[in-house]
Amino acid sequence: MENQFNTPEHSNEKQEEKLPPIAVEEKDDAPAGRNIKRTIIIAVCVLIVFYLIYYFMSSH
Repeated sequence: MENQFNTPEHSNEKQEEKLPPIAVEEKDDAPAGRNIKRTIIIAVCVLIVFYLIYYFMSSH
């Protein structure tokens, strides 16, 4: 039976052959995860500001 999903476990090709060149060259995800804490803090602050604006505008 032929594998209809063509998963890497059952493929004849190596995983590196299926990936784009940049993914093979940049295996380390550290640059992508450096600013995640700061981004979450900024997002929470923005949500708090929107909530406060909504709260004070609707109470008056």
